[in-house]
Amino acid sequence: MSGQTMNFTKADYEAAIAVLGRAEDGKPVGIVNLTDEQVMVLDGVQAVQPTPLPWLDAQGDVDKELVGKVALRALLGQGYVVPASRGEGQEVGIDAIPELTGTLVLRRTAQAIISAERVTTLGRHWVFCYVHEGYGILEEEVATSGHHTFSVYPEAFLGERLEQYLDPTSAAIMAGKPRTFTVPEFEAAAPNLPELAEALTVTVVAVAKAGVETLRNVTVYSGPRGVFTVQGDLRDGVDDRLVLTEVGAGVVRGLPGKLLAA
Repeated sequence: MSGQTMNFTKADYEAAIAVLGRAEDGKPVGIVNLTDEQVMVLDGVQAVQPTPLPWLDAQGDVDKELVGKVALRALLGQGYVVPASRGEGQEVGIDAIPELTGTLVLRRTAQAIISAERVTTLGRHWVFCYVHEGYGILEEEVATSGHHTFSVYPEAFLGERLEQYLDPTSAAIMAGKPRTFTVPEFEAAAPNLPELAEALTVTVVAVAKAGVETLRNVTVYSGPRGVFTVQGDLRDGVDDRLVLTEVGAGVVRGLPGKLLAA
């Protein structure tokens, strides 16, 4: 990458493949950590971001250009970007290190993105999995503090990785019989359903695919009574019913793959 806005070149794509090549079986491998403002300036101040920028959004109406310049100074200090001459008489620009270039390219070129927004008593937390079929997964974990942690792992590890996020206390033990509600029925019943009201984490998992307008999602409740999913029952192209189901660990682990295949 050259400059402050992504312009993909052959070298950029080679850097992206090299980043995915660092993946190891059975665990995420850390690549880089960035703040909201660093992500913004690297990806383009005016670019629409695929992920939340929680700290930056909480600052209200700020001068993004000024914030971007401060972020760029921090990136230079960290060694993530370096000054680069564009030739005699031309303005001095910046170049990012290959690990950073590859990460940002992967973030913008995935065939599918799995997002998981988790709510607990501590606030919101996000995980975005950028699926590059045949190569691996780039994960971006976003904390409420506005810190973005990037890591990579093989596609085969996706289910196990998200299982840790969807069911952090390993509450998924047994499966139960599905219960179907109309939307009004569910809205009326939900506050009085202990399996939902007592949940410690509530996570909305969604999948967006390149070239596909339909967005499929499922909500996962994890707590002392087990793990329960709520998802639409698609009929004639409309989710007019919701299905509540207690699920076991295998279903939780297989959920990302099922959503990708839908």
